[in-house]
Amino acid sequence: MIDKRKLKTAHANWVLKQKFDLFGTAKFVDGENLHIDIAVKRIRYFFNMLDRSVRNAEEVKNNRRLDRMVFLERGRSRSNVHAHFYIKGKNAKETKDIIVKAQKIWQKVDNANDLVIKLNEDYVGTSRYCVKELDNIDTDILLLDCTHI
Repeated sequence: MIDKRKLKTAHANWVLKQKFDLFGTAKFVDGENLHIDIAVKRIRYFFNMLDRSVRNAEEVKNNRRLDRMVFLERGRSRSNVHAHFYIKGKNAKETKDIIVKAQKIWQKVDNANDLVIKLNEDYVGTSRYCVKELDNIDTDILLLDCTHI
């Protein structure tokens, strides 16, 4: 049997060591009625476009994408699908590009609502944030096909 408390702690400690520069939340207009498969497609599109916008084509082609971890959550109501993500650039310019370009790209995603990206100044607090639904969700919350490290 898996000890979820130990799993959450190990996960949070690992995320903390990654020192992600940014933490973001992406919400959908139709989050209350959104099927998980559609949400995954939208999130995948967003991050693919972000990679292509911030990195050059050769880097993306060679799978050198932006370092990130992406989580799909359902919220307190268990019916408000949205995403949280940790992401970092390889330098200050790339980090700034992520912030600016992500806002523009998110508005091109079907039924995109808010996108909030903040500097990750509280590494300890944010490192624990994306494990809060681990007790409640009966599917994977980490989107492996959107996560690159």
